[in-house]
Amino acid sequence: MGDIRLSLVIATVARPTLARTLRSLRGQLWEPGDEVLVVGDGPHPVAAELFAQMGLPGRYLENPGARGMWGHHARNWVLDARRASGTHVMALDDDDEYTPGAIARVRARLRMNPDRPHIFRMSGHPTAPLIWRPEHPVLTSGNLGTPCLVFPNDPEKLGRYGMRYVGDCDFAATTCAQYPAGPVWCEDVICRVRPFA
Repeated sequence: MGDIRLSLVIATVARPTLARTLRSLRGQLWEPGDEVLVVGDGPHPVAAELFAQMGLPGRYLENPGARGMWGHHARNWVLDARRASGTHVMALDDDDEYTPGAIARVRARLRMNPDRPHIFRMSGHPTAPLIWRPEHPVLTSGNLGTPCLVFPNDPEKLGRYGMRYVGDCDFAATTCAQYPAGPVWCEDVICRVRPFA
């Protein structure tokens, strides 16, 4: 695989925290071919305007299909409609934020092993420990979340987000099952989940 190009999908359900999420992306090291796809789970004109003001690579899209379920419908639509053009796909919720240098760390890890899924670490809720636990690197609910996951953009191998709270675990499990060597577990913390304002 050649250069790493990242497609970051942010499904927004009109949370007011989207501005903070997008601000965390402005200082990241984006390279040519990278894209941020903010996907409205239904029409969200404020989200579209906010994204336009941020100066990030990519675009705002509107999910025309089923809605609700924590943005899982919107993420599945992006995958099904093949709207992500990067070599790798990752996702972020609209109430979380990336840590400084997160995109550079993701890219460095992918360059070492580009053909496998990667699962990074994220902080839990402000009172929770880091997720995932090094002594327990398994694909289970509570041990990973949407911002942890980075996958090769291979439509034949990408799973689907389940229509439940832990639908991101469904996506991770069905995708990783397509890779005999399994995922690469990375100790880099790339995301803060629902940080205090």
